[in-house]
Amino acid sequence: MGTYTNTDTTYVNSNGWVPTFFDGFDGAYLDRAAWPIVQYNVGSNGAFTYSPNNVFGYDGEINVANIADGNGWTSGAFQQGWNGQMYGRWSISAKFDAGQGVTAAILLWPESGDSRYEIDLVEPRTADKTTLNNTTIHGPNDAITIPFDYDATQWHTYTVDWKPGLIDIYLDGTKILETNERVPDEPMSLGFLGYVANGGDSWFGGQPNAQTPAVTALHIDWVRAWTLADQYAGNLPAALYGTSTADLHPTSNTYTGLWTAGFLADASGNREYALTGQRTLGGTTNYAATWNASAWNDQVTLVTAAPATWDAGNGHNLLFANFVDVELDFRAAGTTALNLVAEGAQHGNIVLGDGNNSVTWVEHSNAYAGGNNVMTIVTGAGNDSVHLTAAAFSQADEPFAWGSDWNKDYDGHASVARISTGAGNDTITIDAGQAIIDAGAGDDTVAWNNPMSRFSIDVAANGATRVVDRQGVLGTALLHGVEHLAFSDQAIAAPGHAGLAVPITVNPIGTTPSTGLPAAGTDTGASAAPPPSAGATAPVATPASVPSVTDWNAIGAAMNEYHAATGQWWGADYTALLTWDAAHNAAVAAGTAQAPTPAPVTDWNAMAAQAEANFAATGHWYL
Repeated sequence: MGTYTNTDTTYVNSNGWVPTFFDGFDGAYLDRAAWPIVQYNVGSNGAFTYSPNNVFGYDGEINVANIADGNGWTSGAFQQGWNGQMYGRWSISAKFDAGQGVTAAILLWPESGDSRYEIDLVEPRTADKTTLNNTTIHGPNDAITIPFDYDATQWHTYTVDWKPGLIDIYLDGTKILETNERVPDEPMSLGFLGYVANGGDSWFGGQPNAQTPAVTALHIDWVRAWTLADQYAGNLPAALYGTSTADLHPTSNTYTGLWTAGFLADASGNREYALTGQRTLGGTTNYAATWNASAWNDQVTLVTAAPATWDAGNGHNLLFANFVDVELDFRAAGTTALNLVAEGAQHGNIVLGDGNNSVTWVEHSNAYAGGNNVMTIVTGAGNDSVHLTAAAFSQADEPFAWGSDWNKDYDGHASVARISTGAGNDTITIDAGQAIIDAGAGDDTVAWNNPMSRFSIDVAANGATRVVDRQGVLGTALLHGVEHLAFSDQAIAAPGHAGLAVPITVNPIGTTPSTGLPAAGTDTGASAAPPPSAGATAPVATPASVPSVTDWNAIGAAMNEYHAATGQWWGADYTALLTWDAAHNAAVAAGTAQAPTPAPVTDWNAMAAQAEANFAATGHWYL
């Protein structure tokens, strides 16, 4: 049996390494947030079938079992899969059951799934598991296999150090192999692979025989992982987790150097489904990451972080994944440049400081959720980059895509981004969803990775550049203060430059802001206008008169009445809302519509005046 203490009795010099992962396998089930891939297909030699049932916890260990029944052999396999990292140290406490024709391997496998590289820490090939316990390193064109004779049926600690241009392998703390050949140069992940030989596997000594036990297993007590200190992503800013603002709490899985897998329980016995760790995305970029370890929209749907001061040890690359609601205020970072990814968020608020920041929103929304599909992104005075994409267009979604509520084919058509980039020369790239953008001062560009012929371009009544996707997937983008439009085949000057009359501000958690945008795919009046050719002047609509004073009390009352009547929040221009409200009030007076339940009285005009005063005093919009 394994242990519940999970003590490492071996020692390999840890200078230059930072602990980034631990799993003691002390539960009955495998943590799918840490190990998202469990094999369930036919083995490569056709002699057995992988079954998730062959991976199970027992007495402080996880078992990868080879099992014979009347229908043949089954085996187990699992791995961290897409949750890989670029370079690192992995250490595993494990033992193998004896048996002819049955075994398992402990290996590193490319995150991409290709077979150019493979590092087998150990793969016993003989029946008694005391000889030909092989270490194999596969390169793009060849492999080297080194046998080591020892009793693999006893507990041993297997360790691999993978550095740029170098691989070291240790057995119980003693180095048994060092090589600078066949060294992987892409993210790798740890895996455990059962195997049952067929009659043609002469290299393995042949298939199981009458003496082979019906059940054998690879037993794994614990797994530890480290990253190189100079590639450590840094600390994750302190965060709270919950399903609503009322139950926000710190996670018991803290980002303090010893990161833990498994659904831990807090002092009250409540299970913790928010995990942290280091993830490598985009090939080589390491992120300080946190994610909802259960299914999307289940258990922990909200993450919020707003440090009052910025710790110098905080990471610059930050990943928040699988949370429905992402509420992040990192203005405390000041001029520190941050690269932030909101992976699979439905809605929320992201606010950054004055550094040259990068924000990626991988949209994951529900077409029936209306205003709940809105993300507000506010950046400061730096030269910022904002990327809008969706699950269907992002490989980074894969580590978190196993939850039943996740739709990896979602194209973002129901999502809306409200973006204010402030001063600086900013770039916003739209690969998914609708957008309303207030670019502020500076030389700003909005880009699409599509040809210009896909879009209709004109000037909206309020003076903004309006870009409408003719295919209806991306819907409408309203661009205020934007100087340039860039497409995959050409770039043009933006025809409209008017600023946004009502600045985009952060919304209280749980509110559903109005976007001023039509629904995706609806006729905005621009669809008939052809896009301008490069250098040509775009058609300009005659701006409508804009009232000098906005009656926010009337708008707020109309919004409440619309919500009471329909159960949704208005998501289009407020002038149309007031038109609806007048017609609705007439219907109520005529007795053809039910009067709404009176909402609490709010002095919206006073709130707007206070917000304007705060902006004048501080440069920030808040109440």
